[in-house]
Amino acid sequence: MPLSLYPNVYASGLVPRGWTPSRGATIKYAVRNRAVLRELRRLRAGQWKKVIKQGNLGEVHYFEHESGSVAGVKFFSRTVTP
Repeated sequence: MPLSLYPNVYASGLVPRGWTPSRGATIKYAVRNRAVLRELRRLRAGQWKKVIKQGNLGEVHYFEHESGSVAGVKFFSRTVTP
């Protein structure tokens, strides 16, 4: 599971330009998967959190290091139903 380290979610290139986070719509919790945590600590030692952030165009899921760096960025677009 190769993960790349980025300075922020926008630098990953996976988050669309018009995406803005919604106020108060962020969930952060400890990384529970030991294999993922081991890989994250191989990239950068220290404390990591799993973050789910909702925004105007969809959700961004990523891992955040205590320094502010991010890894494993995924964007899920909001599905609009007619």
